[in-house]
Amino acid sequence: MTLRKTGRQASYRLIRCLLRMLSRIPRKLLGAAAFPIGRLWYAVDRRHRRIALDNLTLAMGSQMSPKEIRSTAKANFIQLARTALEIPALLKLTPDNVDDYMIFSGQEHYDQALSRGKGILFLTGHLGNWELMALSFSFKFGTPFHVMARVLDFEPMDRVMREIRGLSGNTVVNKSNSAAVVSRLLNENQVVGILLDQNASWYEGVYVPFFGRIVCTNKGMAMFALRYGAAVLPAFNTRQPDGRYLTVFEPPVELIRTGDVSRDIEENTALFNRIIEKHIRAAPDNWLWIHRRWRIKGIPERARRKLKLPPDIGAP
Repeated sequence: MTLRKTGRQASYRLIRCLLRMLSRIPRKLLGAAAFPIGRLWYAVDRRHRRIALDNLTLAMGSQMSPKEIRSTAKANFIQLARTALEIPALLKLTPDNVDDYMIFSGQEHYDQALSRGKGILFLTGHLGNWELMALSFSFKFGTPFHVMARVLDFEPMDRVMREIRGLSGNTVVNKSNSAAVVSRLLNENQVVGILLDQNASWYEGVYVPFFGRIVCTNKGMAMFALRYGAAVLPAFNTRQPDGRYLTVFEPPVELIRTGDVSRDIEENTALFNRIIEKHIRAAPDNWLWIHRRWRIKGIPERARRKLKLPPDIGAP
């Protein structure tokens, strides 16, 4: 074994050991620690504080005062700290205690989507505690949940998170080579979760509005739904006053079908963004504001002409 592999293995074991030790601490106690840790994070992390404030101003500036934006950003850092601190508690989640962690509403919409027999695409995002939602769903309904995600940069942490995500039978679908896998899963009437609220590269997305500004959004969900007839089921969770999270299933989305494939992909992706935006507006302190969602990287001129982009979008 090389020195590098030895180091990765040691890091993996250390992370596992640390999480198991922390899992012995009551979840409410770890959650309480989110307040000082989140406030400290907000105070010292100038870069992410600036990103969060800029994003909130861009998205919510017409509805919130500068004071309200700062207050929401601080609450957001606390919630993000809480989400991280709750990772050890995932190790103790079981079918018997899932109701202590998560409440579900709108199960009839899930049943309706499943009855179509063409698979389900969960439309969701980085709201509330998305890791807890995926595990809780599988424990509650006894249905494996396939999460589309990118590989984490730090391999030992990626390995640990894959193990945690698999505790309830869930599997992680590598985002970079997912087409064939997702096609098979939908044909088998299975559930695939896609977090659609992050910035996409120009070659894998379409340019549609989000909070009134153009963003590049991954077009995969629209393509899969249109091609395979899969139900698109919005599912979002937010933290409740009692410390649990509420997951709400909405009715399956009525897709736009005009016969123009390119237009349909764009229109449906824009529709998905509006649904995500609605849930963020309902609980703005629960979303991932530290992600640079509105950043559009430089796009090659040849691609810009093909995409017919306005000159102010994605310019170098």
